Amino acid sequence: MRKLNDILVTTTSTIDGMLIKQYIKPISAHVVAGTNFFSDFFASFSDVFGGRSNTYQRQLSSIYTESIEILKQSVYQIGANCILGLKVDLDEISGKGKSMFMITATGTAVVIENLSKGHGVEYSTEKLEALSIDKMIELRKREELIQLATDNQLVLDDSTWEFLSQNRVIEISKQILKKMQSINLAQLQQTLTDHQYQQLSNYLSSFKEEERVSILYEYLMNEDAGKFNQILYRLIGDLLIFDAKKLQTYLQDKNVENRIKALQIVVRDKSFFSKEDIPEFESLISLIHTNFSKTSTQSTAKKLLSSKQVDIWVCECGHKNELTSDYCEDYNCGKDQYGFTKAQVSPISAIKKLTENIELIKKYVA
Repeated sequence: MRKLNDILVTTTSTIDGMLIKQYIKPISAHVVAGTNFFSDFFASFSDVFGGRSNTYQRQLSSIYTESIEILKQSVYQIGANCILGLKVDLDEISGKGKSMFMITATGTAVVIENLSKGHGVEYSTEKLEALSIDKMIELRKREELIQLATDNQLVLDDSTWEFLSQNRVIEISKQILKKMQSINLAQLQQTLTDHQYQQLSNYLSSFKEEERVSILYEYLMNEDAGKFNQILYRLIGDLLIFDAKKLQTYLQDKNVENRIKALQIVVRDKSFFSKEDIPEFESLISLIHTNFSKTSTQSTAKKLLSSKQVDIWVCECGHKNELTSDYCEDYNCGKDQYGFTKAQVSPISAIKKLTENIELIKKYVA
Protein backbone atom coordinates (compact mmCIF):
# COMPACT_ATOMS: atom_id res chain seq x y z
CA MET A 1 0.00 0.00 0.00
CA ARG A 2 1.26 3.50 -0.88
CA LYS A 3 2.53 5.74 1.87
CA LEU A 4 2.98 9.50 1.82
CA ASN A 5 6.70 9.16 2.52
CA ASP A 6 7.17 6.90 -0.53
CA ILE A 7 6.37 9.73 -2.96
CA LEU A 8 9.41 10.67 -5.04
CA VAL A 9 10.11 14.37 -5.70
CA THR A 10 12.54 15.43 -8.42
CA THR A 11 13.42 18.61 -10.30
CA THR A 12 13.93 16.69 -13.55
CA SER A 13 11.24 16.01 -16.16
CA THR A 14 12.15 12.33 -16.44
CA ILE A 15 13.75 9.65 -14.28
CA ASP A 16 16.37 7.38 -15.83
CA GLY A 17 15.37 3.74 -15.89
CA MET A 18 11.76 4.37 -14.85
CA LEU A 19 8.62 4.27 -16.95
CA ILE A 20 6.05 7.04 -16.56
CA LYS A 21 2.69 5.28 -16.81
CA GLN A 22 0.47 8.36 -16.51
CA TYR A 23 0.74 12.14 -16.40
CA ILE A 24 -2.08 13.23 -14.10
CA LYS A 25 -2.02 17.04 -13.77
CA PRO A 26 0.07 20.07 -12.73
CA ILE A 27 -0.01 20.82 -9.00
CA SER A 28 1.02 23.78 -6.87
CA ALA A 29 1.37 24.78 -3.24
CA HIS A 30 1.73 28.20 -1.61
CA VAL A 31 3.16 28.94 1.83
CA VAL A 32 3.27 32.46 3.27
CA ALA A 33 5.69 33.23 6.09
CA GLY A 34 4.03 34.57 9.24
CA THR A 35 4.58 38.08 10.53
CA ASN A 36 7.10 36.76 13.07
CA PHE A 37 9.38 35.96 10.11
CA PHE A 38 10.44 39.61 10.01
CA SER A 39 10.11 40.42 13.69
CA ASP A 40 12.48 37.56 14.52
CA PHE A 41 14.97 38.87 11.98
CA PHE A 42 14.96 42.48 13.15
CA ALA A 43 15.23 41.30 16.76
CA SER A 44 18.54 39.60 15.93
CA PHE A 45 20.50 41.91 13.62
CA SER A 46 23.73 40.46 14.97
CA ASP A 47 23.42 37.32 12.91
CA VAL A 48 23.76 39.13 9.54
CA PHE A 49 27.14 40.72 10.07
CA GLY A 50 28.91 37.66 8.70
CA GLY A 51 27.32 38.29 5.30
CA ARG A 52 24.28 36.05 5.82
CA SER A 53 21.38 35.63 8.18
CA ASN A 54 20.98 32.39 10.09
CA THR A 55 17.43 33.43 10.97
CA TYR A 56 16.47 33.87 7.33
CA GLN A 57 18.10 30.57 6.40
CA ARG A 58 16.15 28.64 9.01
CA GLN A 59 12.86 30.33 8.15
CA LEU A 60 13.24 29.89 4.40
CA SER A 61 14.25 26.25 4.85
CA SER A 62 11.17 25.67 6.98
CA ILE A 63 8.62 27.10 4.53
CA TYR A 64 10.46 25.49 1.59
CA THR A 65 10.04 22.09 3.24
CA GLU A 66 6.43 22.84 4.14
CA SER A 67 5.55 23.73 0.54
CA ILE A 68 6.95 20.43 -0.72
CA GLU A 69 5.04 18.50 1.96
CA ILE A 70 1.82 20.17 0.79
CA LEU A 71 2.60 19.10 -2.78
CA LYS A 72 3.15 15.53 -1.61
CA GLN A 73 -0.20 15.56 0.20
CA SER A 74 -1.92 16.68 -3.04
CA VAL A 75 -0.18 13.97 -5.05
CA TYR A 76 -1.05 11.35 -2.45
CA GLN A 77 -4.74 12.24 -2.56
CA ILE A 78 -5.04 11.96 -6.36
CA GLY A 79 -3.30 8.58 -6.55
CA ALA A 80 0.07 9.59 -8.01
CA ASN A 81 3.43 8.49 -6.63
CA CYS A 82 5.87 11.04 -8.03
CA ILE A 83 6.32 14.79 -8.61
CA LEU A 84 8.33 15.69 -11.71
CA GLY A 85 9.82 19.08 -12.57
CA LEU A 86 9.72 20.53 -9.06
CA LYS A 87 10.19 24.29 -9.14
CA VAL A 88 10.18 26.57 -6.12
CA ASP A 89 9.82 30.37 -6.43
CA LEU A 90 10.16 32.99 -3.72
CA ASP A 91 8.07 36.18 -3.84
CA GLU A 92 7.72 39.14 -1.52
CA ILE A 93 4.24 40.40 -0.65
CA SER A 94 4.09 44.02 0.51
CA GLY A 95 1.29 46.33 1.53
CA LYS A 96 0.42 48.95 4.14
CA GLY A 97 3.98 49.05 5.39
CA LYS A 98 4.14 45.29 5.98
CA SER A 99 5.94 42.57 4.06
CA MET A 100 5.80 38.79 3.93
CA PHE A 101 7.44 36.08 1.90
CA MET A 102 5.52 33.54 -0.16
CA ILE A 103 7.03 30.36 -1.49
CA THR A 104 5.28 28.74 -4.46
CA ALA A 105 6.12 25.14 -5.30
CA THR A 106 4.94 23.62 -8.60
CA GLY A 107 5.38 20.32 -10.37
CA THR A 108 3.62 17.61 -12.34
CA ALA A 109 1.90 14.69 -10.62
CA VAL A 110 2.64 11.40 -12.37
CA VAL A 111 2.43 7.66 -11.81
CA ILE A 112 5.77 5.87 -12.07
CA GLU A 113 5.78 2.12 -12.72
CA ASN A 114 7.31 -0.05 -9.98
CA LEU A 115 8.46 2.87 -7.86
CA SER A 116 10.00 1.30 -4.77
CA LYS A 117 10.34 2.81 -1.33
CA GLY A 118 14.11 2.66 -1.76
CA HIS A 119 13.99 5.67 -4.09
CA GLY A 120 12.66 7.92 -1.36
CA VAL A 121 14.99 10.17 0.61
CA GLU A 122 15.00 9.42 4.32
CA TYR A 123 16.56 11.45 7.10
CA SER A 124 19.96 10.00 7.99
CA THR A 125 21.09 9.55 11.59
CA GLU A 126 24.64 8.68 10.56
CA LYS A 127 27.42 10.81 12.00
CA LEU A 128 28.81 13.54 9.76
CA GLU A 129 32.45 14.14 8.95
CA ALA A 130 32.12 17.77 10.07
CA LEU A 131 29.54 20.19 11.49
CA SER A 132 28.91 23.71 10.22
CA ILE A 133 28.55 26.46 12.80
CA ASP A 134 24.83 26.68 11.99
CA LYS A 135 24.42 22.94 12.60
CA MET A 136 26.43 23.14 15.80
CA ILE A 137 24.21 25.95 17.14
CA GLU A 138 21.11 23.94 16.25
CA LEU A 139 22.40 20.82 18.00
CA ARG A 140 23.35 22.75 21.13
CA LYS A 141 19.83 24.18 21.32
CA ARG A 142 18.34 20.76 20.67
CA GLU A 143 20.30 19.13 23.49
CA GLU A 144 19.43 22.00 25.82
CA LEU A 145 15.68 21.61 25.20
CA ILE A 146 15.87 17.83 25.57
CA GLN A 147 17.56 18.23 28.96
CA LEU A 148 15.04 20.84 30.10
CA ALA A 149 12.18 18.57 29.09
CA THR A 150 13.78 15.64 30.92
CA ASP A 151 14.07 17.79 34.06
CA ASN A 152 10.47 19.00 33.62
CA GLN A 153 11.68 22.60 33.30
CA LEU A 154 10.85 23.24 29.65
CA VAL A 155 9.05 26.54 29.00
CA LEU A 156 6.89 26.37 25.88
CA ASP A 157 7.00 29.93 24.55
CA ASP A 158 6.60 30.80 20.86
CA SER A 159 10.33 30.67 20.08
CA THR A 160 10.65 27.22 21.69
CA TRP A 161 7.67 25.90 19.77
CA GLU A 162 9.16 27.27 16.56
CA PHE A 163 12.47 25.49 17.16
CA LEU A 164 10.78 22.22 18.14
CA SER A 165 8.69 22.25 14.95
CA GLN A 166 11.34 23.43 12.51
CA ASN A 167 13.92 20.95 13.79
CA ARG A 168 11.51 18.06 14.42
CA VAL A 169 12.61 17.36 17.98
CA ILE A 170 10.81 14.06 18.33
CA GLU A 171 12.90 12.81 21.27
CA ILE A 172 10.75 14.70 23.79
CA SER A 173 7.33 14.24 22.17
CA LYS A 174 6.00 12.33 25.19
CA GLN A 175 7.22 15.04 27.60
CA ILE A 176 5.61 17.68 25.37
CA LEU A 177 2.25 15.90 25.56
CA LYS A 178 2.57 15.52 29.33
CA LYS A 179 3.34 19.24 29.58
CA MET A 180 0.29 20.14 27.49
CA GLN A 181 -1.85 17.77 29.56
CA SER A 182 -0.82 19.59 32.74
CA ILE A 183 -1.51 22.96 31.09
CA ASN A 184 -4.90 21.70 29.97
CA LEU A 185 -5.69 20.58 33.51
CA ALA A 186 -4.64 23.94 34.95
CA GLN A 187 -6.86 25.96 32.60
CA LEU A 188 -10.07 27.15 34.22
CA GLN A 189 -12.01 26.24 31.09
CA GLN A 190 -10.42 22.74 31.18
CA THR A 191 -9.12 22.98 27.62
CA LEU A 192 -6.21 24.41 25.69
CA THR A 193 -6.55 27.83 24.09
CA ASP A 194 -6.71 27.96 20.29
CA HIS A 195 -3.13 29.25 20.19
CA GLN A 196 -1.82 26.48 22.45
CA TYR A 197 -3.64 23.85 20.43
CA GLN A 198 -2.26 25.22 17.15
CA GLN A 199 1.29 25.21 18.49
CA LEU A 200 0.95 21.57 19.50
CA SER A 201 -0.65 20.69 16.16
CA ASN A 202 2.17 22.41 14.22
CA TYR A 203 4.76 20.51 16.24
CA LEU A 204 3.15 17.13 15.55
CA SER A 205 2.67 18.03 11.87
CA SER A 206 6.43 18.32 11.46
CA PHE A 207 6.81 14.53 11.84
CA LYS A 208 6.19 11.74 9.38
CA GLU A 209 2.76 10.15 9.31
CA GLU A 210 3.87 6.93 10.99
CA GLU A 211 5.65 8.95 13.70
CA ARG A 212 2.50 10.95 14.45
CA VAL A 213 0.52 7.71 14.67
CA SER A 214 3.00 6.22 17.10
CA ILE A 215 3.20 9.35 19.28
CA LEU A 216 -0.52 10.00 19.65
CA TYR A 217 -1.87 6.45 19.66
CA GLU A 218 0.64 5.21 22.24
CA TYR A 219 0.13 8.20 24.52
CA LEU A 220 -3.63 7.81 24.30
CA MET A 221 -3.55 4.10 25.11
CA ASN A 222 -0.82 4.09 27.74
CA GLU A 223 -1.40 7.29 29.71
CA ASP A 224 -4.21 8.22 32.11
CA ALA A 225 -4.90 11.50 30.33
CA GLY A 226 -8.45 12.14 31.58
CA LYS A 227 -10.06 15.09 29.81
CA PHE A 228 -6.91 15.59 27.75
CA ASN A 229 -8.08 12.59 25.72
CA GLN A 230 -10.53 14.94 23.98
CA ILE A 231 -7.58 17.02 22.77
CA LEU A 232 -5.88 13.86 21.52
CA TYR A 233 -9.01 12.77 19.63
CA ARG A 234 -9.24 16.23 18.07
CA LEU A 235 -5.58 16.14 16.99
CA ILE A 236 -6.00 12.69 15.47
CA GLY A 237 -8.99 13.98 13.51
CA ASP A 238 -7.46 17.29 12.42
CA LEU A 239 -4.15 15.69 11.38
CA LEU A 240 -5.96 12.82 9.62
CA ILE A 241 -4.07 10.21 11.62
CA PHE A 242 -5.88 6.95 10.89
CA ASP A 243 -4.18 3.57 11.22
CA ALA A 244 -6.59 0.70 10.65
CA LYS A 245 -4.13 -2.00 11.73
CA LYS A 246 -3.47 -0.39 15.10
CA LEU A 247 -7.17 0.22 15.63
CA GLN A 248 -7.93 -3.42 14.94
CA THR A 249 -5.43 -4.35 17.65
CA TYR A 250 -6.81 -1.82 20.14
CA LEU A 251 -10.41 -2.93 19.55
CA GLN A 252 -9.35 -6.38 20.83
CA ASP A 253 -7.48 -5.04 23.86
CA LYS A 254 -8.28 -6.75 27.16
CA ASN A 255 -8.62 -3.30 28.73
CA VAL A 256 -12.16 -2.11 28.01
CA GLU A 257 -11.07 1.53 28.36
CA ASN A 258 -8.64 1.09 25.48
CA ARG A 259 -11.37 -0.49 23.37
CA ILE A 260 -13.53 2.56 24.06
CA LYS A 261 -10.66 4.91 23.13
CA ALA A 262 -10.17 3.05 19.85
CA LEU A 263 -13.87 3.41 19.14
CA GLN A 264 -13.54 7.20 19.42
CA ILE A 265 -10.85 7.11 16.69
CA VAL A 266 -12.47 4.83 14.09
CA VAL A 267 -14.89 7.59 13.06
CA ARG A 268 -12.02 9.99 12.24
CA ASP A 269 -11.17 10.59 8.60
CA LYS A 270 -8.14 9.62 6.53
CA SER A 271 -6.23 11.83 4.10
CA PHE A 272 -7.68 9.81 1.21
CA PHE A 273 -9.90 6.76 0.68
CA SER A 274 -9.45 3.88 -1.74
CA LYS A 275 -10.92 0.43 -2.40
CA GLU A 276 -8.11 -1.02 -0.29
CA ASP A 277 -9.86 0.52 2.73
CA ILE A 278 -13.03 -1.54 2.30
CA PRO A 279 -11.73 -4.80 3.86
CA GLU A 280 -10.07 -2.76 6.62
CA PHE A 281 -13.35 -1.01 7.45
CA GLU A 282 -15.26 -4.30 7.27
CA SER A 283 -12.79 -5.82 9.72
CA LEU A 284 -13.27 -2.88 12.10
CA ILE A 285 -17.04 -3.29 11.93
CA SER A 286 -16.73 -7.00 12.71
CA LEU A 287 -14.46 -6.30 15.69
CA ILE A 288 -16.86 -3.69 17.05
CA HIS A 289 -19.71 -6.21 16.87
CA THR A 290 -17.57 -8.82 18.61
CA ASN A 291 -16.01 -6.73 21.37
CA PHE A 292 -18.88 -4.49 22.47
CA SER A 293 -21.98 -5.92 24.09
CA LYS A 294 -25.17 -4.29 25.17
CA THR A 295 -25.37 -3.41 28.84
CA SER A 296 -29.15 -3.15 28.67
CA THR A 297 -31.69 -5.97 28.74
CA GLN A 298 -34.80 -6.50 26.67
CA SER A 299 -38.17 -6.77 28.36
CA THR A 300 -41.86 -6.01 28.01
CA ALA A 301 -44.22 -3.72 29.86
CA LYS A 302 -47.87 -2.84 29.80
CA LYS A 303 -48.73 0.12 27.62
CA LEU A 304 -50.19 3.08 29.51
CA LEU A 305 -53.96 2.81 29.95
CA SER A 306 -53.92 -0.50 28.13
CA SER A 307 -53.42 -4.17 28.92
CA LYS A 308 -51.31 -4.60 25.78
CA GLN A 309 -47.65 -5.58 26.30
CA VAL A 310 -44.95 -3.58 24.46
CA ASP A 311 -41.25 -4.26 24.03
CA ILE A 312 -38.86 -2.06 26.02
CA TRP A 313 -35.18 -1.97 26.97
CA VAL A 314 -34.00 -1.69 30.54
CA CYS A 315 -30.94 0.46 31.05
CA GLU A 316 -28.10 -0.65 33.33
CA CYS A 317 -29.30 2.06 35.73
CA GLY A 318 -32.65 0.22 35.95
CA HIS A 319 -34.76 2.75 34.04
CA LYS A 320 -37.25 1.31 31.53
CA ASN A 321 -37.22 2.87 28.05
CA GLU A 322 -39.26 2.50 24.89
CA LEU A 323 -37.46 0.79 21.99
CA THR A 324 -37.64 4.04 20.01
CA SER A 325 -35.50 5.80 22.63
CA ASP A 326 -31.82 5.87 21.62
CA TYR A 327 -30.72 6.99 25.09
CA CYS A 328 -31.96 6.30 28.59
CA GLU A 329 -34.59 8.84 29.55
CA ASP A 330 -33.48 8.92 33.17
CA TYR A 331 -32.14 12.44 33.82
CA ASN A 332 -29.10 11.19 35.77
CA CYS A 333 -28.14 8.56 33.19
CA GLY A 334 -28.61 9.35 29.49
CA LYS A 335 -26.69 6.29 28.24
CA ASP A 336 -27.53 4.13 25.23
CA GLN A 337 -27.99 0.37 25.23
CA TYR A 338 -24.21 -0.13 25.11
CA GLY A 339 -23.57 2.17 28.06
CA PHE A 340 -22.33 5.16 26.03
CA THR A 341 -23.38 8.79 26.51
CA LYS A 342 -24.29 11.24 23.73
CA ALA A 343 -20.84 12.84 24.06
CA GLN A 344 -19.13 9.55 23.18
CA VAL A 345 -18.81 7.67 19.91
CA SER A 346 -20.89 4.56 20.51
CA PRO A 347 -20.61 1.20 18.72
CA ILE A 348 -23.79 2.04 16.80
CA SER A 349 -22.51 5.39 15.53
CA ALA A 350 -19.06 3.96 14.73
CA ILE A 351 -20.55 1.15 12.65
CA LYS A 352 -22.80 3.66 10.89
CA LYS A 353 -19.85 5.89 9.94
CA LEU A 354 -17.71 2.99 8.70
CA THR A 355 -20.61 1.60 6.68
CA GLU A 356 -21.18 5.00 5.07
CA ASN A 357 -17.49 5.15 4.15
CA ILE A 358 -17.69 1.74 2.48
CA GLU A 359 -20.80 2.69 0.51
CA LEU A 360 -19.27 5.95 -0.74
CA ILE A 361 -16.03 4.22 -1.79
CA LYS A 362 -17.96 1.56 -3.69
CA LYS A 363 -20.07 4.20 -5.39
CA TYR A 364 -17.42 6.74 -6.37
CA VAL A 365 -14.00 5.04 -6.49
CA ALA A 366 -13.09 3.27 -9.73
